[in-house]
Amino acid sequence: MNGMTEFFEQIKTTTGIIEPNFDSSKIFLQNWKNRNCVNGGCRNLFSQEIADLLQTAPAAPISEKLREKRLQFIDAGIWCKQELPIPDIVLEGIFDLGDKLVIIGSSKLMKSFFLLQLLICFSVGLPFLGWKVPKPRKVALIQFELKAHHFQKRLKNICRALEIDPKHLEDRFLILNARGLGLNGPEGVERIKHAIIDFHPDLICFDPLYKIATGAENAAEDAKAILNAFDALAEETDAAVVFVHHDAKGFSGDRDIRDRGAGSNVLSRDFDAGITLTAHATDPGVIVVETLLRNYRQQDAFTIQFIEDEERHGYRFKERPDIIPEKKTSKSKPALPALSIYLPIAETILKNDEMEMAAFKAAFKTQSGLSDHRIRDFLAWATAGGNPRITTREERGKGNHKKWAKINDEK
Repeated sequence: MNGMTEFFEQIKTTTGIIEPNFDSSKIFLQNWKNRNCVNGGCRNLFSQEIADLLQTAPAAPISEKLREKRLQFIDAGIWCKQELPIPDIVLEGIFDLGDKLVIIGSSKLMKSFFLLQLLICFSVGLPFLGWKVPKPRKVALIQFELKAHHFQKRLKNICRALEIDPKHLEDRFLILNARGLGLNGPEGVERIKHAIIDFHPDLICFDPLYKIATGAENAAEDAKAILNAFDALAEETDAAVVFVHHDAKGFSGDRDIRDRGAGSNVLSRDFDAGITLTAHATDPGVIVVETLLRNYRQQDAFTIQFIEDEERHGYRFKERPDIIPEKKTSKSKPALPALSIYLPIAETILKNDEMEMAAFKAAFKTQSGLSDHRIRDFLAWATAGGNPRITTREERGKGNHKKWAKINDEK
C-alpha cells in the first residue's frame, strides 16, 4: 500500500465520506474543510483530525524538476526580433549539446568500434573521419556487451592507432562496464543519471540500445518509454544522449535511411541526428556512412575502412575517398575473387617454359573455369607494371603473328 492510499484509508476511517480512489484528495479535502467551517468553527467534529492529516498528506508523484518547470508560451513576434542563441556544437554539421544521436548498423558491422573511436575523439577534441570536433568533451559510456578486459584491449588499441596519450583521457572519459548489472528501463537510466551527475558529462552513451530498453522492441509504447527516459536524461543533465541500435534482418541497403533500425518505427524517428553504417556493395572490408539530420543539412555518403595499424600496434577506421560509396543491396552481385588467386594456376601451366598465348589461354580457361572476359582481366593484371608477374613476347611477320607467355623469373 503506498502513501496516498494509506492517507485515503485514514480519511475514510475518520470521516466515512471520502473514497480511497479519489484522485485529487488533498485539494478536495481542503475545499471541503473551507466549505464546512463557519466563523472559524468547523461543523464537523473531526475537522481538526482532517487538518492534521492534510499536513502529512503525501505529495503527488511528480519530479521536483518537472514540478518547478512552468509551461512558457513565447510571443512569436518578440521572438523573431531576438538574436539567435549560439548552439553548443558537439560534432560539426551533425548535432549539438542536448540532442539525441543514434548510430544504426547491421549486426557485426563494427558499430561499437565506430562509437568508441568517435567518443575518444570527442574526449580529446580530435577530428573524426573528416568531421570537426570543436572542443574536447566529457564523455560517459555505458557499454553492456563486452567483459571489461576485452573492452580495455579495444580501448588501448584504438588509442594507439590514433596516437593518443592515455593521460589526455583522464577526467574526461568514464566507462561503465554494465554487463550483468541489471540496468534497464527508465529505472536503470535514472540510476545511471545519479551515478554520473557530479561528473557533469557532455555526452551520455548507451551501447547497445536493446540492453537498456525493456518490453517488446516492436511495441511503440515500450519504445517510447526508453526514449522518454533519454529525453528526461538530456533535459536534467544538459548532455547529449547517444545510443547504438541494430538493423532489422535482411539487406539494410534496400531500405530508405528513414526506415533503418529494427523494431518500432518510433525508434527510427525520435532522434536529432542519425548515422547509418551499411556494408559496401563489392568490398566486404568497406562500410558506407550516411547521415539523417534534423537540425543540419544532409551530407553526402562516404566510405570508411577498418584498418590494422602494424606500425602503431592498433586499429582504427579511416576514410576511403577513393572508393565509391555504393551500398550492398539484395540486387548487388557477389564480389569477384581477387585476380591474384589464379596466379598459381598460371604458374603450374607455364612452369619455367615459354608457351604460345593461344595454347596458354585454352589451358588456363579449362583449369580456372574463368570466362574469356575474366581471363583478359587476369592477363592485363599479370602483365602490368615494370616488373610483371608474366612476361610476353611477340613474333610478327608477313601473315604471321604469334604471342608467347612466360613466368617472370625475376619476380
